Amino acid sequence: MKKAILALTAALALSFSFTAGAADFIRLNDSSYETMWQKGKTIKKHGSLENPMHYGVEMRHGTIGSNQVVLVTPYTAGLYISSTETLRLLDIPSDFKGELLQNQDVLFIAPAYVPVHHLISWSTETKGSGRAEHLALVKDGKFIFPRYTMNSTVDSLLPHSHFVRYFGFTRKEILDVPYEVRYVNGEGDLISFKVDKKDLEELIREEKNFRA
Repeated sequence: MKKAILALTAALALSFSFTAGAADFIRLNDSSYETMWQKGKTIKKHGSLENPMHYGVEMRHGTIGSNQVVLVTPYTAGLYISSTETLRLLDIPSDFKGELLQNQDVLFIAPAYVPVHHLISWSTETKGSGRAEHLALVKDGKFIFPRYTMNSTVDSLLPHSHFVRYFGFTRKEILDVPYEVRYVNGEGDLISFKVDKKDLEELIREEKNFRA
């Protein structure tokens, strides 16, 4: 009976570390990192291995694989890297855990793009032309520009296919809805969409249930 109570207490503690703070995204610590990492090992991949939906929660649904935008958090990034370690031939460095844990206050908006109109975007001469180069949040008529780049260790383990680019904002900026996400895609089209309280709540809920 005592063992059962201890097991239940431990389970609740781990659950709390993932769900505490209903109005915030998951903050990893030493304990919840280990739980996240082991969970990743139970997840089977489906579809395209580096589809953005596998490493971030969708902020905007693209069409025919283009103009898809996901929010990448420490939790979704860690879960994805754990679940694809073998499949993607990753050599996880010994300092990965520390590198991931020290970047809890920066979240990344990641637009991805598959050129469907101009196949020349795929050529070696124009390598990278499909990536979004400019992105900002628009709040109360003012632009909030990304000021953060991804930690090099984490960045080296996340995908760079589908012309994805990671734009870093503070957790506070991402949580401070409403705002509009506005960016120029790889074909020069201006893409924009709004994020309100309902959208934010859905993103937070999807992150809690994220399975990479």
